[in-house]
Amino acid sequence: MTKEMFSGKGNWYKGNLHSHTTNSDGRLRPEEAVDIYKKYGYHFMCLSEHDYFTDLRHEFDEENFILLPGVEASVMLVNPERTHVIKTHHIHGILGNQAMQEAAGERLIKHGERLTPPVYLEEWDGLKAAQNMVDELNSRGCFTTYNHPAWSRVETTDVVGIQNVWAIEVFNYGTEVECGEGFDSVFWDAMLRKGIKIHGFASDDNHNPPKFFDSFGGYVMVRSEELTHEAIVNHLLAGDYYFSAGPSIHQWGLDGSRVFVECSEAERINFIAGGPIGRSETLVAHTGPLTEGFHTLRGDETYIRVECIDKQGRKAWTNALFLES
Repeated sequence: MTKEMFSGKGNWYKGNLHSHTTNSDGRLRPEEAVDIYKKYGYHFMCLSEHDYFTDLRHEFDEENFILLPGVEASVMLVNPERTHVIKTHHIHGILGNQAMQEAAGERLIKHGERLTPPVYLEEWDGLKAAQNMVDELNSRGCFTTYNHPAWSRVETTDVVGIQNVWAIEVFNYGTEVECGEGFDSVFWDAMLRKGIKIHGFASDDNHNPPKFFDSFGGYVMVRSEELTHEAIVNHLLAGDYYFSAGPSIHQWGLDGSRVFVECSEAERINFIAGGPIGRSETLVAHTGPLTEGFHTLRGDETYIRVECIDKQGRKAWTNALFLES
């Protein structure tokens, strides 16, 4: 029996879930950021300012483009002299679906709210500090992401074990072009191996500084019947999407005990599995580019996910599928 993982019908919609404007530390005004992403073929984005919840849907939503309201909340560990940040948690709160908003009641987060970042001196319980912020944002009608752990200088002990987080930022284009710290699949797999059912995503985290270009390098792709906040958010929450730095994934899933993927031209396809050593596999293009791949499961894997890498080295990722033993 074949199980296809992309259940959505209709069009594919491209989105950037992490961006900054002059409302925090970005260089572009909100209208400029929206304009360049629309011109580059994006259909939705989140203006996720630092500790400032932004909802500008009334200004920018239209038939072929929508904004997802959100905030990037901070938790900081600083040295006693407060001269530098030792570690930080950056946690997104993106406005949830209608049911989540209604559940928040009077605590529903609103446009223009500023959050005060918790600051710890010299030491902290990193996991507890992160969980507190996740719980706060979730209770206010948002779903949450954990952003760029490598750049944030956190350890796996500060992250692995967080509950009720929708996704972890597996690729951050901005931190990759800034300082080579944009890939975070090690943290993702550490969580998946613990049985934590958490999705992944890629984003720009664009600030658009003059010294380097940090837009259009990391995004999510959602196939949906309609381009509305409710539809896009529900597909995201279900993990019904892929994320990429360039390649396309048309479909993937299970055909009996075989994992399959259909993609744009790739030089390599990685099947990443949880479970005993030796359960993952890489397919390499020898006689021409790969546009599909297959991997046979042995039956003791805990999860499976797929990466497709093109000739430029850019990746596309599926979410993880947890497997019944």
